[in-house]
Amino acid sequence: MACLRTLFFLGKGGTGKSTASALISLVLKEKGKKVVLASFDDAHNQADIFEAVFSDKACSLGPCLEVLQIDRDKQIKRYLAKTAKQVKASFAYLTAFNLDHYFDILKFSPGMEEYALVAAFTDLVARYKTHDYLVIDMPPTALSLRFFNLPSLSLTWTDQLEKLRNQINEKKEIISRITLAGKEFERDKILQRLLQIKSDYQALKALFEDPAQTSFYVVFNRDVLSVAETRRVIEHLDRQVIKPRGLICNERTGANGFIQTVETLFPGIPIQTIPYSSASLIGMEALAQHIRSNELTFDKILPE
Repeated sequence: MACLRTLFFLGKGGTGKSTASALISLVLKEKGKKVVLASFDDAHNQADIFEAVFSDKACSLGPCLEVLQIDRDKQIKRYLAKTAKQVKASFAYLTAFNLDHYFDILKFSPGMEEYALVAAFTDLVARYKTHDYLVIDMPPTALSLRFFNLPSLSLTWTDQLEKLRNQINEKKEIISRITLAGKEFERDKILQRLLQIKSDYQALKALFEDPAQTSFYVVFNRDVLSVAETRRVIEHLDRQVIKPRGLICNERTGANGFIQTVETLFPGIPIQTIPYSSASLIGMEALAQHIRSNELTFDKILPE
């Protein structure tokens, strides 16, 4: 059975992370690996690159490659619908209130986008667990960093809520009891739900931090703004105990003499360059030709 490995491609908008993720997906496909390329970016760049129409239903581009476009609004609706169902199932007394109205408001609340993307990501990991690679084309930096920060932030909240719930239970009668084989077991639906949420985010945080399962690539260009944002991304990931697998310089011109400067800024992180292409990298044939012309370069980018 294959052990799914996730590759995240992130960076400043316009640096070419969509092109980089598409190229690496094709390289892996040509090596016979089963690959799923999922775009979390609303710009729909993968559709332009492959000259195809993608949706949240997998589209096959050959025997080993499937591509999806995550619909963020649809994911938010799914996430809220699932949450509302869980609330109604666990706390029947709340059905007296118009919960649907409150959940309609919640879809506009801060943080909802990253919760929806996390739900989409965990669904993809479960759905494609027998594949070799899940390649994620991330949205622009701000949302991407909130996405990666969500497990730690949520664990901080659930830890405090768990403590508060335990304090409440210490000061009141036990909510309900189940008798089984002469023994009594305390049951608190709220606490049970908190512990499940905590377990889910602990597993997600561990996945992000495990280099054997997850690799992070930051794509940048040869310009000051791009490098500055790359530094901020790396600093943020470092706070999450995440080290990038590599930096990818996406060449926009044939200029040289810049990589050495970047290496001094990010010691210990491998840097590879996707060579400049005078031809537009649009369509399967153009992408395949660029890969054939730079095979050794792309092999160096691949995770070990």
